[in-house]
Amino acid sequence: MVLRRDPGRDLGFATYDVLVKLKRELRLDTVLIWMLRFLIGILPFIGAGVGLVLDDRSRDVQVVGTALAWTLWGVTVVASFVSHPISLTGLRLGTPIIFCAVAVVAISQELDAVQIIGVAIGVAILLLSFSAEIGGLYVQASAYGDERRFALRPPVVLVAPVLLTALVVDGSIVAAPLLLAARNWWLGSVSATAAIASCILLVPRIHQLSRRWLVFVPAGLVVHDNTVLSMNLMIRKQNLTQIQLANSETQAADLTALTWGVPLELSFRESVDVRLSAIGARHLKALSQIHAQAILVSPSRPGAVLRAAREKNIRTN
Repeated sequence: MVLRRDPGRDLGFATYDVLVKLKRELRLDTVLIWMLRFLIGILPFIGAGVGLVLDDRSRDVQVVGTALAWTLWGVTVVASFVSHPISLTGLRLGTPIIFCAVAVVAISQELDAVQIIGVAIGVAILLLSFSAEIGGLYVQASAYGDERRFALRPPVVLVAPVLLTALVVDGSIVAAPLLLAARNWWLGSVSATAAIASCILLVPRIHQLSRRWLVFVPAGLVVHDNTVLSMNLMIRKQNLTQIQLANSETQAADLTALTWGVPLELSFRESVDVRLSAIGARHLKALSQIHAQAILVSPSRPGAVLRAAREKNIRTN
């Protein structure tokens, strides 16, 4: 008896395999990062030109302003293609400037369809650059070997200072060359000094937020957070009993320093020593070190962390 193969069935299996492979490759973070790259790339070619704003300025200001716009655009394009925590900081410093630029162009001109599209693209670029999925992609790109890195949400207490710091950095970088081109030497010198000082002193503080991770390593977990901790917290896999969404009555030590979203609770068989920074000690009303039977962390993608924990055979709830 000869068994005949069913071509339709084979085609069904082939289609299923293609769909599984496509689902594996087209993850949400991959789709979003290519959307971001595309939107940044087309922005100068849809009428969102700063030259329209500088028409009534001197020739020097027009040249410097146009060169500055193209430079900032180019840096942002590079940052969108180079996945690394450093480029994530650069991207999130650059996209607010892009949004402000297209908004100023739209406000200073007659509001037509092109300007509305430019503003919409500027808003989309800003939102995408600060999305948790893209942040996770940049953070994971710097991982070593068999590591899975997940970004942590910033403490609420730092949001206002970081926004003010970013405003100083972006504002001084944009204002300094324009003021010097306009021959406003005094304000230009002050802005140039502020730009240099902010890049040396303030940008590293902003970048610290791009280096706050929860890391799965072969031996267990690491909480890499120089904002709340004075030393990274290493947790052996054998000592980790469970990872779960925290409830409102939890008694775990709060290493989130208060942030939005539902934190994750990590429970241990034996208490661990947690060394705190000044911010962490002030938040927990403790000295520089505590012993914790459980801790709270707040990754930007808690669902992804739980899935990774299950893949590592760590109990989740």
